[in-house]
Amino acid sequence: MVELHMEIPFKMIRDFAKGQPVFFAGGPVRDWLLGRYASDIDMVVPHGAVEVAHKLARQTGGGFVLLDQGEDVARVVIQGISFDLSGFRKNAKSIQEDLSFRDFTINAMAVPMDAVSGSIRVTEKGIVAPRKDCIKFLIDPFGGWHDLEKKAIRPVALENMREDPLRLLRAFRFRAVLGFFIQADLQEFIRSESRLITRSAPERINYELERLLETGLAGQSLREMFDLGLLRQILPELKEMEGVEQPGFHHLDVLGHCFEAVSCMDKLIMDPCTRFSNCKVFQEWLSKNPSRTPYLKWAAFMHDFGKPSQKDIRQDGRVTFYNHDRKGAEMAAEIASRLRWSRSSTSFVKRLVRMHMRPFHLLNDLRKGGPSKRALRKLLEEIGPDYPALFLLSMADSMAGCGPLKPQGLDDELSRLFDKVHEFYLKRLIPVKKAPPLLNGKDVMKLFSIRPGPLVGQALRAVEARRVEGFIKTREQAIAWLKAHFPDELSVS
Repeated sequence: MVELHMEIPFKMIRDFAKGQPVFFAGGPVRDWLLGRYASDIDMVVPHGAVEVAHKLARQTGGGFVLLDQGEDVARVVIQGISFDLSGFRKNAKSIQEDLSFRDFTINAMAVPMDAVSGSIRVTEKGIVAPRKDCIKFLIDPFGGWHDLEKKAIRPVALENMREDPLRLLRAFRFRAVLGFFIQADLQEFIRSESRLITRSAPERINYELERLLETGLAGQSLREMFDLGLLRQILPELKEMEGVEQPGFHHLDVLGHCFEAVSCMDKLIMDPCTRFSNCKVFQEWLSKNPSRTPYLKWAAFMHDFGKPSQKDIRQDGRVTFYNHDRKGAEMAAEIASRLRWSRSSTSFVKRLVRMHMRPFHLLNDLRKGGPSKRALRKLLEEIGPDYPALFLLSMADSMAGCGPLKPQGLDDELSRLFDKVHEFYLKRLIPVKKAPPLLNGKDVMKLFSIRPGPLVGQALRAVEARRVEGFIKTREQAIAWLKAHFPDELSVS
């Protein structure tokens, strides 16, 4: 295990603080008391934190980030470790007064730097300090240590929640990350003041939701946020989903099903082997795409958002939701824009929501000995290498539906279908994509005496599609196929 010794940066901070006391505070202290590794180091000096950070960055060659000049907050990154330095808040006269302006009691504790800095270690797992030393020198004016033991999330003061409404959402993030419960008075405050969250910047809201969705309690936490009214303020679309019944495959209304799908996704991400026989593929995809985890859960939550507007009752009384996948994808894009998602995350969720029914449609072919090579190719070319994510979504959808018309063994069928898709991807699609093309644009133009244009690209794509399906294997076969089908039969659909 690689270790980085931090005595030198701490000594520099002590020197640059010019005799002022320096404290570890907030998240690291909380995590060390819980016996956890901290991801970064939060430090407090009475004043001049930005100047201290500047000097630390120059002396160590670390990266400097000014977080808030007015609030005297800056970050220095040294060998991948973040040191967040801040001055006392609101011109506080003591560390106790500074802690009084924080969000929750479990984050309103501090330890003098000199008391534990010599025993802090940075390992591959994170930053750790001896718990016994933190307890011995703990500054805890609001009972945070007691609340840690009770696993309670309690505000330092309700007025602090009103001052920065994002803290209402942050309570649920800590609830999900730590597995704690939100204290009753805070729950009532959230219920009565949930509208305050609309004052927070969308980027900050999305950051908290991302952190929440990374945990294994995402589904349960979203449901609790909804019950207290907070999620309704962030996603007003949910109002239309509540009480929309969907008899047949489902036992819950649309909204309840969406919450349950996230909970099922929590379980699948934790252990895909519970549903998929070829589970190593999913484990590898998840390990390579950790930043996609929260957005995979967003897709699970949003996959049926389009149902209320698409609901119809046929003459025979059957309830249908035709094209709800397309409508849901449009809604996902609107929400993504509102929450300032990246283009990549927006595209990922939109594509999954739009395609979430495709595996279910292919199950009919599976039961008849399929799907066809053409169907497998079309699916994979549309979803690309994220096909494990699509099947995780479909499986979560299936697990969350337990209505009387749900076919027995549906989850097992999805697993078998995935095996076929994965085999086709490895044995047919990837080899063709990696191999040199049988024909190029010049070949097509010469063969049919045409100029550059859309027909050339269509011809090349059509040849590649037939090659993936196994109908074309050689250059001669490609030329013969094009002569027989050019230009009217070049569709790759």
